[in-house]
Amino acid sequence: MSKHGSHALDNRQAGFIGLGNRFPFHLPPSYPMLLVPGVMLRTDPAGVASPVVFDVPRSGTWYPCDFRPDASFQDVHRSVSMYLHELYSVVPTAGATLLYALFPNAYIDANRHETDVDPELLSDEWAGPGILNPTVKSKLGIGLIHSAAGNNSLYDGKLTAADVRNRIENYFLPYHDELARIISEQRKASPASYHISCHSMASIGGRSTLDAGSPRSDIDIGDLNGKSCSPELSKLVEETFKRHGYRVTSNFHYAGAECVTRHGDPESGRHSLQIEVNRKLYMDEESLTRNAGFSELQKAIADLAGALKEFAAHRG
Repeated sequence: MSKHGSHALDNRQAGFIGLGNRFPFHLPPSYPMLLVPGVMLRTDPAGVASPVVFDVPRSGTWYPCDFRPDASFQDVHRSVSMYLHELYSVVPTAGATLLYALFPNAYIDANRHETDVDPELLSDEWAGPGILNPTVKSKLGIGLIHSAAGNNSLYDGKLTAADVRNRIENYFLPYHDELARIISEQRKASPASYHISCHSMASIGGRSTLDAGSPRSDIDIGDLNGKSCSPELSKLVEETFKRHGYRVTSNFHYAGAECVTRHGDPESGRHSLQIEVNRKLYMDEESLTRNAGFSELQKAIADLAGALKEFAAHRG
C-alpha cells in the first residue's frame, strides 16, 4: 500500500499509539483495526456492520520527520481539527467503520484534489502526476500543500516537486484508496453505501477562509448543494443534530470539498456528506482543551451513527 507497511491490530495489541512523540491517544479496546503508521487508522464495526463509513481526514497529529515548517508549532497545530477522532470513536459501536488520517493536514490536506498545488511553492518543475490546477484554496494558502499557518507563512522557502510527490503517493493516495475500498465493499454488500466526512470549523471564519470574520452555525452540512448524496440523507443528519438542540445550516459555510466530491456518486448508490462541527461546541479555541460540551456532542454523534444504521437497513 505504501512505504509504511500496515499492521492489523487485535484486542491485545490495541492500546497507546504514539503520534510523533507528542500526542498519544487511546484506541478503543475491543474492535479489529488496521494501522498504517503515520498514514491512517481504520477501526472496524462492532457487531453487525452497516454500510456506513465515517472518515476523519484533517485531524491527524502524527507529524512526519521530513515536515519542517518555519511557522511555530502552535500556529501549525491550530489548523488541525482537534479531537474529532475521539468524538467519532463511538460510531463503530453502531456498526459503522471509522477511518482516521494520522498525518496533519498542514503536511498534506486529504480534503483537496491532488493537483490543487500552487506552482509558486515549488523550487523545480512539476513532472506529474497530473497537471497542477491550483484553486482559490491554494491562493488562500490552504490547498493540497498548505503555505499559510494562521497569519504567518508555513515555510521560509520552497519545496521540491519530489517532496510533494512523496506526500501524495505515500500519504494522500493510500488514505483515499482505503476509503474508496471500504465504500466499494459496502456498496457490493448493500443497495447503497453512506459516507460521512467529519470536519470541524473555527467559531469565526479565519483570514484564509471565504467567510473571514463571520460567526458560524453549530453544525454545517455539506452535500455539494445536493449533488453528493440523496436529500433524505441530508435531512436525516440535519434532523438528528437539531433534535439535540444544535443550530444547523446546509452548504452555508462549506458545501463540501475533495472527500465528498471524490467518493460521492448517488446515482450509483454511493452517498457522501460532509459534517462541519463548530469547535466552540466541544473545545476551548484558545487553550485547545476540551470543554463541557464534548460529551453532549459525542452523544449526538452516537445517535447519528445509530440513525444511519437504521436508515440503511430500511433501504435494504
